[in-house]
Amino acid sequence: MLKCGMSEVTITPPLGNSIPGYFEDRKSSGVKDDLFAKALVIESNDIVVFIVIDCLGLANSEVVKIRERVHAFTGIPQTSIMVSATHTHTGPPVRPGFNSSINQEYMSSLVEKAADAAVLAYKNRKKARIGFGTGTEEGISFNRRFFMKDGSVKTNPGTGNPAIEKPAGPIDPEVSVMRIDGLDGEPIGIVTNFACHTDCVSGTEYSADYPGELSKTVKKVLGSHVISLFMLGACGNINHIDVRDRTHEESGHYKRMGRILAFEALRAREKAVPSDDLAIEVDSALLRIECRKPAEKQVEKAQKDLLDESIGVMEKAFAKQLIKIQESGETHREVEVQAIKLGNAAVVGFPAEMFVGFGLELKAKAPYRTVFFNSLCNGGNGYVCTREAFVQGGYEPTITNNSKLAEDAGELMVRQALQMLNGR
Repeated sequence: MLKCGMSEVTITPPLGNSIPGYFEDRKSSGVKDDLFAKALVIESNDIVVFIVIDCLGLANSEVVKIRERVHAFTGIPQTSIMVSATHTHTGPPVRPGFNSSINQEYMSSLVEKAADAAVLAYKNRKKARIGFGTGTEEGISFNRRFFMKDGSVKTNPGTGNPAIEKPAGPIDPEVSVMRIDGLDGEPIGIVTNFACHTDCVSGTEYSADYPGELSKTVKKVLGSHVISLFMLGACGNINHIDVRDRTHEESGHYKRMGRILAFEALRAREKAVPSDDLAIEVDSALLRIECRKPAEKQVEKAQKDLLDESIGVMEKAFAKQLIKIQESGETHREVEVQAIKLGNAAVVGFPAEMFVGFGLELKAKAPYRTVFFNSLCNGGNGYVCTREAFVQGGYEPTITNNSKLAEDAGELMVRQALQMLNGR
């Protein structure tokens, strides 16, 4: 008999902490809406845990600690636990970015609370039914890389920029949904998967961004007890900015996005047919992927830029990163690709901000009706771009201490995921 449990725990930090995600250090001054760690436990022939945290991203070391704590309290195998971040850019001080904004004391608390969310979900589990569905939303996400009239490719070239020729790639409009109900038909929760950067808010107030508004809307429609988990899709080159107009600049745009996504997710949920028969299969693999290294000329220029007072904040940030990369001597990384099969659906976790092309490829080739492409999952390795993007250049392919996996990283990870989904 299928059993499910869900839980959400508040993780909003004290004011005054840094908010990572931008090039300058932002100290938090208020709270637009609370941040949460949320968990879903599904048990049938096997047991799996999904933990989603309202934060920019987590290092693999924190994921390990969360898994260890969940295992200690529940006995659930660590390999059956998937931990991901919503990637909100108005979240807690969780990682050292360009401004070294991590708060280790808070991190210890976050690890405990994220694990506790899973433990509580485990204790709350009851007989349930699960169904899967998909919807389509094409009006709130946009490819943020553009071919310019001079032949170059730029990221976020500006609304109304007359030099824009056309988008440099597609979007993924699919809204994947998991419906979780009790045997009495009462909703327990919903999982929504969509590809768009969670960076609509900015400023210095904590916010879960549009996934937070999605959750509020779901609760208003289905009940305050219903829990909404958001899994971030392949959004490395996707955001909310429509260069044709300025609606994204309006106050509260993230609320509009969250409501639009919520109603599409709810529509797909109502069409999903829940079942109490669900076979679970868990698979994962560690891939050794080489790291890119900056050229000598790049390092020399970076050293000069740090001494040049005319250089801007962004340029200096990248210069510091290049020097840090050279000093680290890191040659490769081990990255985890995780696949959890749930009947005729699958959730696949990738530890990076994957370009949308990888998401589209996986969904097209996977032998499953519904595929949840979960980015920034079980660690973070910055942007993973297509080979085409490396040729084009621009912001995302730029090498940093976080974004430096080899150019074939995305291909290797998708290939591994497809092998697992096909049982090879």
